[in-house]
Amino acid sequence: MRKEYGKVLRSRFLRRMRDLVPEFEEEKVKSIYLAPGERAFSKLNSDGSKCWVVLCPSPKDYDEFTVLIGWSVFGRYPELSMIPSNIWPSQDRSEFDQKEYLTRLPQLWTDQDTWWVIESFEPALGVEQIQAKMQPISQEVAQARVVPQVENAISRLIEVGMPYLHLFTKSREAFGG
Repeated sequence: MRKEYGKVLRSRFLRRMRDLVPEFEEEKVKSIYLAPGERAFSKLNSDGSKCWVVLCPSPKDYDEFTVLIGWSVFGRYPELSMIPSNIWPSQDRSEFDQKEYLTRLPQLWTDQDTWWVIESFEPALGVEQIQAKMQPISQEVAQARVVPQVENAISRLIEVGMPYLHLFTKSREAFGG
């Protein structure tokens, strides 16, 4: 992801999380399971488990991001060999039996691997295109492209992701953790 996009993305996402989902606090995670550039937000539950929201900018040359949500009953950042989990969210919520779990937020409403795209990837076919991609982008342009995608992601997080994590927490309370 272009650094100009990444800066606006992380800043705006953090601000919107603080404004709209303040129970999730940014947590500095030292873990091999959290990639560089990702930002993790956690909420400690009464039983010691933690729910997680993770902002994941593309680690490649793509100007896009996704959001992971999940939990760890161990109160830590989920230690999974495969992220997202290879178990997709199901209608019967059988994934709630998992001790640690992370899924991409869009997996709650689609079976497509959907990301929020800031600028579509187009391979550079010549020197001019390579040079154009290396030109800095102004703060205004970066904000104009990034902010609507962040707003859409936060909206989906509130509408779909938070009820899902709430349901997970309630299921643990119902069965005594």
